[in-house]
Amino acid sequence: MTAKGPDRVPVADDGPVADDYLRQVMAEIDDEVRRHRGEIPVQLERDLDEMFLEHAPVAARGGDLKDALALVDQAAFIDPVVPVASQRPAGEAIKKGLRSLNLWYMGWVTHQVSKFGGAVSRALHAVEAQLADLQDRVAPATPTRVVGDGPADAWWATRAADALRGARGRVLHTACGDGWLVDRLGAAGVDAYGVDPRPGMVDDAELHGADLRQEEPLEHLRAVGRASLGGVVVSGIVEAMEPARRDQLVRTLLDRIGPHGVLVVHSLSPAAWSAEDAPVEADLSPGRPLRPRTWAYLLATLATWEVEVSEGPGGADYVVVARR
Repeated sequence: MTAKGPDRVPVADDGPVADDYLRQVMAEIDDEVRRHRGEIPVQLERDLDEMFLEHAPVAARGGDLKDALALVDQAAFIDPVVPVASQRPAGEAIKKGLRSLNLWYMGWVTHQVSKFGGAVSRALHAVEAQLADLQDRVAPATPTRVVGDGPADAWWATRAADALRGARGRVLHTACGDGWLVDRLGAAGVDAYGVDPRPGMVDDAELHGADLRQEEPLEHLRAVGRASLGGVVVSGIVEAMEPARRDQLVRTLLDRIGPHGVLVVHSLSPAAWSAEDAPVEADLSPGRPLRPRTWAYLLATLATWEVEVSEGPGGADYVVVARR
């Protein structure tokens, strides 16, 4: 909704109207600055710029690490020659005398501190350069790719419901879609909820009271307390994950599932991933599915789990059920 009135500002959710208004205000500020440019002493402008750099958050200036290092560079040198201007009679002469008496001592101290500040500044610049190089080499993090929701009558849903029946604690379903599995688990007496990284995917279900949330699965798991979940169903996301991110997901899962918890992982098989009718994510994703025995090995090396593997019809997919 747009706020109307002669002195009302368009609210932020008004899209192009708010953007046009902001551009108009910024143009008026620039015009005002140009008209009064000669009236403001240059030194005052510099002092104001320094005050802004000193007190404004780095994020307000774009969040660039170089901006923060610029503050370090400015503060690295300490000037021992203090100002002596004074409004009191004979004040300037007294200050000059005190400065002359102490300058040799203060100069030695400030020289040592300035050397230390310079060394710190150089070290931070080296770190910034390495971070910039790392940023150029590493691909930016992308949202989790979801291969598919799975039909409500999927063969593995029965295995998941049977394994999680009687779970001690809440059960999470990642990439829950419209909540079809959450509903099925709820009908079986399981306290289930779901998260999905895709925008708008859970909106309709949320309106009907389902406990579904639009969140990145890994970020959600990081915010969950340790050993607080009775079980987790992972489907639709592990196939396309790059190895490092998949390892993070697995380690976080094992930390968040409590004693006697259950982990259910549904995945396409490597053969289905390379088939002609494979989903487009097979070509676009940085990762590929693991073989069933690799899941068994991975879970066995990270924790003591009882692992069962069941293959789907035709070997196109499989489900891993792991119990503590």
